[in-house]
Amino acid sequence: MEKKRMDEREERRLRKWREMIGVGGSDWKRYVRRKPNIVKRRIRKGIPDRMRSIVWQLISGSRDLLLMNPGVYEQLVIYETSASELDIIRDISRTFPSHVFYQQRHGPGQRSLYNVLKAYSVYDRKVGYVQGMGFLVGLFLLYMCEEDAFWLLVALMKGAVHAPMEGLYLEGMPLVQQYVFQFDHMMREYLPKLGEHFTQEMINPSMYGSQWFITVFSYSFPFHLVLRIWDVFLYEGVKIVFKMGLALLKYCHDDLVRLPFEKLIHALRNFPDDAMNPDKLLPMAYSFQVSKRLEELKHEYEKKNGKLA
Repeated sequence: MEKKRMDEREERRLRKWREMIGVGGSDWKRYVRRKPNIVKRRIRKGIPDRMRSIVWQLISGSRDLLLMNPGVYEQLVIYETSASELDIIRDISRTFPSHVFYQQRHGPGQRSLYNVLKAYSVYDRKVGYVQGMGFLVGLFLLYMCEEDAFWLLVALMKGAVHAPMEGLYLEGMPLVQQYVFQFDHMMREYLPKLGEHFTQEMINPSMYGSQWFITVFSYSFPFHLVLRIWDVFLYEGVKIVFKMGLALLKYCHDDLVRLPFEKLIHALRNFPDDAMNPDKLLPMAYSFQVSKRLEELKHEYEKKNGKLA
């Protein structure tokens, strides 16, 4: 009986989503314009798994890029060579090594991962290839074909909808440094006791936070949580990474403030299972209001680093 009720609820949910999207995404933009709050609320609840592929492409702007650039991906994969080919090959087996799709050496998963990363390194020679990118593409390929995954990466890197991500991967990782600066300040404002403890134990935010931004939590967090974070990230932008980071630290606050340096480093890289529940963690993340403060800290960071005239 319980299963029947759950199936019916899921069916209703899928109907609502199909109605929002329309055939092949035809109604999506109109629906978002008319009912942005409903769209936001439904995305925060989690996109139905079988809809993720199309919805991720629609909310990221990658669908438009794909339609405007027919044949470009194929050209990049087949006819171009990249200076990063050996680096990509070396790193592929380290990307989601425990996921069945990527385990087989030279299997379809690894081959697709190689193709998309190689194509991007040719498409954008300034960024080329950087290790963390494999985790993004690895996630996309679980839901879509190579060409779709490639354009989703382009949309994120170039900022089709939100702030471009490429600064996370450029030489010197300038955007990582900015985000870590912003996060550290916000963490100390929201969780002063923990901030003080981190100072005493000489814990620098880049020791644990860089990976969160570079891979949007896909590096070492469980898939069921990562997918929910990505649903929101693609729609609302990088704010969710800050909010999630704050929520994680708040959730584990009482344990973290008691730990010495070595144990603290371990704990910040291996959060307990109960902290990985999206239904507990995401509502906590949404309660943090960060937009205004992020903007102020960005200006502060640019001033400090002489980027403003």
